[in-house]
Amino acid sequence: MPATTRAGLDKGASEPFGFERLPVVGLAATMIAFLAAPALGPVATLVQIACLAVILAARWRSLPGLVPAGAALLLLPLFAAASMLWSDVPGVSLRYGVQLLVTAVMGIALGRLLTLRQLVLAVFVGTSVACLIGLATGRAGMSESGPVLIGLAGSKNQMGYIALIWLSAALCVLASGGYGIKTRIAAAAALVPAAFLIVQGDSATALVSAVVLTGLLGLLAVAAWLGRAGRLLALAGAGLLALPALVALPELERQAEILRTDVLEKDARLTGRTLLWEEADRLIAQAPLIGHGYKAIWLGPKGKGLLARNGQSDGRAFHFHDTFRELMADLGAVGLALFVLPLAFALVRGVVLLVAQVDAPRAFAIATLLTILLRVRTELVVGPFMIDTVLLVAVAAALTALPLAASAGSEPASARTRRRAAAAAAARPHRGGRVHSHRTQRNPA
Repeated sequence: MPATTRAGLDKGASEPFGFERLPVVGLAATMIAFLAAPALGPVATLVQIACLAVILAARWRSLPGLVPAGAALLLLPLFAAASMLWSDVPGVSLRYGVQLLVTAVMGIALGRLLTLRQLVLAVFVGTSVACLIGLATGRAGMSESGPVLIGLAGSKNQMGYIALIWLSAALCVLASGGYGIKTRIAAAAALVPAAFLIVQGDSATALVSAVVLTGLLGLLAVAAWLGRAGRLLALAGAGLLALPALVALPELERQAEILRTDVLEKDARLTGRTLLWEEADRLIAQAPLIGHGYKAIWLGPKGKGLLARNGQSDGRAFHFHDTFRELMADLGAVGLALFVLPLAFALVRGVVLLVAQVDAPRAFAIATLLTILLRVRTELVVGPFMIDTVLLVAVAAALTALPLAASAGSEPASARTRRRAAAAAAARPHRGGRVHSHRTQRNPA
């Protein structure tokens, strides 16, 4: 049988329905775009679910290994759904728990069914579309200093965080040789509007996060030149420097409070957040182990008075502005552990990967993980159909599966072409009909 016929049969056997060849990066970018556009409401959610369904259908052969691979990341949403058993509003806890489960599956699908380079590209394209459309609409929201652009986001803070993701993806696309020149030029052009959205939003947390992000990516760029031994030495030095910082933590917190109130002229009570935290601590003390049930505080009888005191009537978009307290009030210490442990493992794994080799996609993964975790004590980063939650899960899923050596997907196409041409030339017959085969080092990915 001719080789071409055999190849066609093998291809048909592996792709019996034909749609397996469907590229999923565009679907992933569409999902990210609508995650970055919560102002569209249920329409955005339906599009996200539709994109997820098509991605899973196109990669149906990978499904048997997808759930076991992301089992640790599914424990929190499963526990949230199970909290209906002790919740004051069991139907609410079940419904929102299932929604959180679907959100986690979105993240696992993006982290495991796309290469890390494809994930970065999907995030860049998706956030570019959402933010540029938001800029074009001119939709504004109120802040302490007056109206600010919020685009398709739900608030000024949310707009700042989405723009921060856009900035991070643009920087990493620009720095990577694995993308085409046109894509990198588009990434360079995106830096200005992304920075504008962060600065104009009057969000101190977004501004601080942007400074941390650029500093972190700069350090990783330097680390790429150090070599593995140099990165390991730098990591050890950073660990030693962290010890006195931990000892001086109370004084650092006091100075940060002075900076926030005297320099940045922010409310000493963080716009009422400290009052929310006091109430959260009281609720946590009532059910410290398994909490009151997922979303049972804000959508149940216990939260009515608290909503009224804060001038709110709808608990769906209100929270304690502290992810740890929110999870402990809803799901207790068990829920908090199910959130922290998988992410801590992913963070450690990410550090090991960066010691082994630094490239732009890995830098994006670590930067995304750290900048989202940076605000867990002042914002909510876990919830149904939240872009923060999807990216946290996606990055964690990708980091835990990534090999220590950089993947072929992160290697520039030109470099791969040259390597293949050199290998073909090495195997070509020479004088006397002899074939000189040279052993080439193979990328372990």
